[in-house]
Amino acid sequence: MNIAFKIEPSVDKNIELHLLTEVGDEDISFLIFSKTPFKIEGFCSLNFEKNIEPKNYHTEVKKYMVEATFLQDANFSSITICYNFSTSTLVPLQYFIENEKQQIIDKLFVPDITRICFQELCLGQNIKNVYSVPGAFHNWLIEKYPSGKFAHSTSCQIVNNSASTLNCIIYSSSIKLVFFREGQLQIFQYFNYNKPLDICYHLLNVAERFDIAPVDFKLTLSGMVDVSSSLYQELYKYFLKIDFAETTDVIVSEVLEELPTHFYHHLTALAHAHN
Repeated sequence: MNIAFKIEPSVDKNIELHLLTEVGDEDISFLIFSKTPFKIEGFCSLNFEKNIEPKNYHTEVKKYMVEATFLQDANFSSITICYNFSTSTLVPLQYFIENEKQQIIDKLFVPDITRICFQELCLGQNIKNVYSVPGAFHNWLIEKYPSGKFAHSTSCQIVNNSASTLNCIIYSSSIKLVFFREGQLQIFQYFNYNKPLDICYHLLNVAERFDIAPVDFKLTLSGMVDVSSSLYQELYKYFLKIDFAETTDVIVSEVLEELPTHFYHHLTALAHAHN
């Protein structure tokens, strides 16, 4: 695994700390925070090697989570595990049938008997998120964190935005797009990429599909991107209305002050949703 960022918390051990972990196909992130007031105390993000086999991927994650001192030294008051595996799809509540969730996943993705299927209601929406996770890995996490809360990130990210903004979360080799238009969800989808131009292609394709000129498209970015990156420079050739996701009502520890908050905005939003 490659460490993208690792800023460990350095706080009084008497302060109650909380842990949010987001784990997906290609990376894992840890957000450590305290409450009342909500304060980010630590942040760690790691990327996996490309094309790593699932078995080796799970082994690496387990090894890191067992050995990372910042995960072992703190006695977390709450632990939330947010899955971000791309084997996920949305189903309108009126069409959802509980005993068909496995069939839905098998039809949309490669059938895999080693995975476990789940479903949950998207926050504030009449939409079910149907998804699957590696069974052995999920069982290990339950054993390690028996009091932990488990959910899928997307279930809290399908947030109605009347301003018709395309929200784009950028991960190490994929993006997640969520777009509402006039109060109606238009798209939720993961796209893989190898270079910045790939992301431009996917975003331009969305603009074309919904008949919106790229220069008029409101694009909000979160994740690992900044104005000096080649990705941002490439995007700005086509999209002129680009904003970084704003992290509000959050205090940041001194060790994190120089790090742009949109790098972990999607994690703070998940922490707020689950706490």
